[in-house]
Amino acid sequence: MFFDPRALILFAANALLLWLCQLVNSSLTALSLHLILLGPMLILPALYLNHRSYFVCTLLTGLWLDAALPSIYGLLTGGFLVMGTVIICLRIRFHAVHNHHCVLLAHTVNLCCIALLSLDTGLPSISSLAFWRQVLVTTVLSHAALILIAPWFFNLERLLFELCRVNTTPDDSPM
Repeated sequence: MFFDPRALILFAANALLLWLCQLVNSSLTALSLHLILLGPMLILPALYLNHRSYFVCTLLTGLWLDAALPSIYGLLTGGFLVMGTVIICLRIRFHAVHNHHCVLLAHTVNLCCIALLSLDTGLPSISSLAFWRQVLVTTVLSHAALILIAPWFFNLERLLFELCRVNTTPDDSPM
């Protein structure tokens, strides 16, 4: 098959996660807190899809994120494509059907996304101690939330595969 329908399912799940995250962030604005939960959006597309379908899903997700988040346009799209390509090259080492590998990968990717967004703010912000305190609080809060949200999100994506009656096994599975 030229196009894998799982790419659209994963993109829809990513859009749902982004919408829920922005909903929570809008309620946390008064406390000057926010969550960055971008890590889970990249993991299952990189572990389940072939390279063509992965590229389509990640490109759509990255463009959606670049439009929704205040960063340089193309930063997250390019970052997602690079991080996902590394995961695709190493995916034989990870079991996509188990949540513990996916959650560890999600934490790693989320940390890289926080670093990308932090470095995007510019030199005046980077030299400020208050900025780094805010980054530390955001990182701790995001990763604490990710412990709960990532397994739920991965199971939701797998459930959507079953509900839509598409192939539930990853391409190039190590099993």
